[in-house]
Amino acid sequence: MALEEHPGRWTYDPEAEAAYVYLRGPIPPGGVARTVSVDSPLVNLDLDESGRVIGIEILAAWPGE
Repeated sequence: MALEEHPGRWTYDPEAEAAYVYLRGPIPPGGVARTVSVDSPLVNLDLDESGRVIGIEILAAWPGE
């Protein structure tokens, strides 16, 4: 199995205490077909129309905040 490299990016909103990791680059409007809670309600996975994970939302305060 070969590892794939993807340019990733993440953001953090201190007011919402939420981080978001973009796994496949920017997500266009309407690009999220479905959201699945993994560790309800702390981690959510955003899926595209093919069921691939395109983003991860983490609802937690940043360490040291």
